[in-house]
Amino acid sequence: MNNLNREVVVIADDFTGANDAGVSLALSGKKVSVAFQTPFTGDTDALVINSDSRALAASEAAEKLARFAAEIDAAKWLVKKIDSTLRGNTGAEVEALLCLSGQRQAIIAPAFPAAGRTTQNGVCLVKGVPVTETEFASDPKTPVRHAHIAAVLAEQTALNSVVVTPAQLAVALQGDAHLLIVDAQSDDELDQIVSAAFASIERPLLVGSAGLCDALARHLATPRQLLAVIGSMSEIAQQQIQLIRSHPDVSTVLIDINDVFNGALAGYQQQIAAALAARQHCVVHTCADTQARHQIDTLCQQRGLSRAALGETISAFLGALTRNVLESHNPAALYVSGGDVAMAVARALNAQGFAIRGQVAHCVPFGRFLGCHWQGPVMTKAGGFGTESTLLEVLHFIEEKMSD
Repeated sequence: MNNLNREVVVIADDFTGANDAGVSLALSGKKVSVAFQTPFTGDTDALVINSDSRALAASEAAEKLARFAAEIDAAKWLVKKIDSTLRGNTGAEVEALLCLSGQRQAIIAPAFPAAGRTTQNGVCLVKGVPVTETEFASDPKTPVRHAHIAAVLAEQTALNSVVVTPAQLAVALQGDAHLLIVDAQSDDELDQIVSAAFASIERPLLVGSAGLCDALARHLATPRQLLAVIGSMSEIAQQQIQLIRSHPDVSTVLIDINDVFNGALAGYQQQIAAALAARQHCVVHTCADTQARHQIDTLCQQRGLSRAALGETISAFLGALTRNVLESHNPAALYVSGGDVAMAVARALNAQGFAIRGQVAHCVPFGRFLGCHWQGPVMTKAGGFGTESTLLEVLHFIEEKMSD
């Protein structure tokens, strides 16, 4: 994978901290890898590098970070993961990363409210108590000598700092201070901090504990969108479509059979693309209601086709449409209902087979196509199988349980 495609590079100073920084990104749908050495060439959206530098001398820690220059330079978002109680070489490593990345400012927000670590008036608190009055002040390897974050930074860097609230951060990002220490006492405030970073013209270095990493993951979360292609005209399939229409995040695209014979793919591609861009699940179907199946004979007579030939034509259209959409969009999963349509989609994608991984709902196996470019999860269902709620169950699986 090309490093330029990495959304996030995190530099952590110990292994457990590296994992803490990466887990929320993984749960948000990103491919995350923790590297013990570089260069790292694996296929990953987010690279977390363990510098193992917490207990080093400040100059040694800064020198060690210079080894990661190539990965740092390629990051869309660069994060310095620090300890929420300020242990380690925070000042030296932040200054080193600013120098290596060319970034002008660092947002420093070590708060991790879920673990009782907050920041108020620039002071690091553990369950409301200054960190210097807790056990972390006597840590055997890296004792904390200051509760004021500015004092911790000043031990290792001469860069100027300022303490601000999340509401003041946007203005501070336009100012001259290099180190912006931001108070936070809740996850909502951490979200405000990341939102300000996203809105900034110059992308800042993010410096924080797992709390700030979690907030970044929430902003970068991959939408859990389902692309459902339903060619079956069975009554149960229509009931499933009707029920899912009530879901607030679902768009439906009805294919006019006349367009199938005109080869009018572009308009439907645009409709599907618009739905996915709006972070909607998209259900593509060819049957307007349960009565449409009784008009098949009339349609065959009009087109001079047998039922089998009509079905093949419609399936081929849906296969080509699905292929075209997947060339430019990447939904969380593909759901295909109807055996002929499922096979048409497989052919259009040049799949050589299907690897079964499990079952999502009753009568809905899932796996991945073999030998083709698109490698997202694929779910299949025979047209007449399942219950009225089967498609809704699949949707809930996508939204709540899928993490890769």
